[in-house]
Amino acid sequence: MRTSTLICFALTAAMSPLLAACGGSQPPIGAPGAMPQALVRPDASRRLDYKATGPLVFVVNISNGNVTLYRALAKDPSPLATISEGLSLPEGGCIDGQGTLYVSNGTTSHGWVAEYPLGKTSPLRTITEGISEPGYCAIDAEGNLWVANYDGQNVTEYLKGSKRPHLVITKGLVDPNGIAIDRSGNLYVGTGYDASQKRVEVFASGRKSPSRTITNGVTSPAGLAVDSNGTLYVANTYQNNIEEYRPGQDDPFQTISESMNRPTGVTIDKKGVLYVDNTGDSAVVEFALGSLKPLKRQINKSLFGNIGIAHYPPLLP
Repeated sequence: MRTSTLICFALTAAMSPLLAACGGSQPPIGAPGAMPQALVRPDASRRLDYKATGPLVFVVNISNGNVTLYRALAKDPSPLATISEGLSLPEGGCIDGQGTLYVSNGTTSHGWVAEYPLGKTSPLRTITEGISEPGYCAIDAEGNLWVANYDGQNVTEYLKGSKRPHLVITKGLVDPNGIAIDRSGNLYVGTGYDASQKRVEVFASGRKSPSRTITNGVTSPAGLAVDSNGTLYVANTYQNNIEEYRPGQDDPFQTISESMNRPTGVTIDKKGVLYVDNTGDSAVVEFALGSLKPLKRQINKSLFGNIGIAHYPPLLP
């Protein structure tokens, strides 16, 4: 049962005095919770709740039970809007080419993924079939949704517009959580968060068995991301770093550690800017492409237990 451990993680990362009350352990990222009574309003798709003009950053706050939206590239921005309807212990967020936001929610009844059209703060629909304590999610080049299911010990793929799994991957996966897809269709899954060996399994396009395994530099894999050059980014929460791997390589070529404080979710925009959820100090830190030093601007208003992040327009494979 991961409910208490994740809540303790999100709280103690930003409020270290609570660590003793939570047992002092290092919990995994992703947890169950309680499903709200009303997930979707029938007229949700008819409301326009914010204007999607310009690039946006969506931050998933598990402790607040919401997603906060910010103008990208702004200095010390305040939230543009807040999404809370249809969410319970939200963790991961990903966005497709039309701006549709998908948010994973973990609960004792397996959980769900809520879908929000661009400009809306109420969910259009939810996906429950094949979902079992979901962690992070990713969108491929065709607009298909991929979800890492921590409790299900698998990754499920949903064709664009579908609520039923099209593909289920189980081989090589133990406690899968982070997930990313590159332009060649390779699937990267951070796995083994609670197992003795932490690793990233790499699945070649169309394959259901791992083609290779990355272990060097992988210590506590949470969020994953791939940039337009094919560089893989792995957020190691308890090592307080982000390891970077060149395409096809199993050893990191550089490490981001400056300003890292319990990094969890990561995402990259079309200009190569890396956004990192620093759960430890309730902030989002940004890095220019290839840089090991953070930019001066950051997001920190209205964040608490921020462990997931997505950018619009998205950098798709």
